[in-house]
Amino acid sequence: MLELYEQTLATHPLIKGHEFSIEKAEAEKDQALSKLLPQVSAVGNLSWNEMTQPQTNTTTRQTSSQTNQYEGTRGIVQAKQALFDLPSFLRWQGAKSVVLQSEQELEAARMSVSADLVVRYLDTLQAEDELRYLQGEKALTEGDMKRIRRMHELKLVQVTDLYEVEAYYQSLLSKELEAAGVREIALEKLHETSGTPVTAIQPLNEALLPPLSGDVNQWVADALSGHPSVLALSHSIEAAQKLIYGAHMEHAPQVALQVSETYADNGGYDNRQLPHYNVGTVGLQLNVPIYSGGAVEAGARNAVANYHQSLEKRTEKLREIERETRTAYVQARTWRARIESSEQEVKAREKARDAQQRSYELGVTTIVDVLESKKNWLKALFEHAKARYEFIRSLVALKLWRGTLDRPDIEEINAWLDRRNVAVSAR
Repeated sequence: MLELYEQTLATHPLIKGHEFSIEKAEAEKDQALSKLLPQVSAVGNLSWNEMTQPQTNTTTRQTSSQTNQYEGTRGIVQAKQALFDLPSFLRWQGAKSVVLQSEQELEAARMSVSADLVVRYLDTLQAEDELRYLQGEKALTEGDMKRIRRMHELKLVQVTDLYEVEAYYQSLLSKELEAAGVREIALEKLHETSGTPVTAIQPLNEALLPPLSGDVNQWVADALSGHPSVLALSHSIEAAQKLIYGAHMEHAPQVALQVSETYADNGGYDNRQLPHYNVGTVGLQLNVPIYSGGAVEAGARNAVANYHQSLEKRTEKLREIERETRTAYVQARTWRARIESSEQEVKAREKARDAQQRSYELGVTTIVDVLESKKNWLKALFEHAKARYEFIRSLVALKLWRGTLDRPDIEEINAWLDRRNVAVSAR
């Protein structure tokens, strides 16, 4: 299971998508920060000019036109550093919270995918167990059917007994086909999650499973305070709060330091023909937004709506986590008790089956009673296996909703598997 776990975490598209979401959030954070860092630009112009201007002869007082053609060059290097820009600063702070939100969403996705892998692995094991039980019972019934057929030929049993055994045998064949189909579907689902074909799985060993520990209220408290989805929504609320402040601060003055160096040769005002010159400038720029057509107020309303939306989402998630945690705890407690009771039922059903078989051989009971006892024993086997698998599923669900499902938990479950025996499923 550990190999499938590592393969799943490395290749699952849901996890990869959330990893790219973090990269996207990091890029957006850097974009927001760039507004607070120095902005440097350089502009160069090269022009071909023709200037015509009137000239007056000082002697004759006559006016004529003179045309000059010349090249012009102009270059500006400018640097700008924001000194006071609250909207950009708050947007940067909000973007940092979005990064934290994306990281928690990735952690929640990893846990969800891990839980899905374990559940599908257990589904495959359960289908494999049921198929093995049916095949074992079919082999025994086949031997019984041959024996009763010989006894019928010797007129020792009635033909109805033979028919009953043959019908039971055919029902086992039908159930075997159904169980094989369920196993193949389970393998395909496991393939979907892990991204690799699975042809061999390790069955669950017969060792005792650990008892359910802790109090349900403590499980719920831990889940409500530490689940990654709750933490992600908390960071979303923080980001929304900063965006509200940032939207309101769009009316605040903005101050920036500007430094520039200008070179011009015939590139002055209107590209007039002038001697070349250099101008160095250092200054402060004050920008006071007054009115922008209602865009600032609309942006503030949008930010407030996003904030309340995040609050409601967190409330919804908290209720869901509490419900699912309590449900998983009750199910784990119930299935843990069912493991012991179903184990005792298997032993009792086995004794009843053997007793019915001996009674039939003595002529005290009928073959119908024998077959019914076998059905009950087989059903008890299924229920005992189901109780064990459902208990593990409930434990996984508990740790998933508490937000602590991680590699050590997968390693613990992997230790419950029998490494000496490998169930091989043909694909």
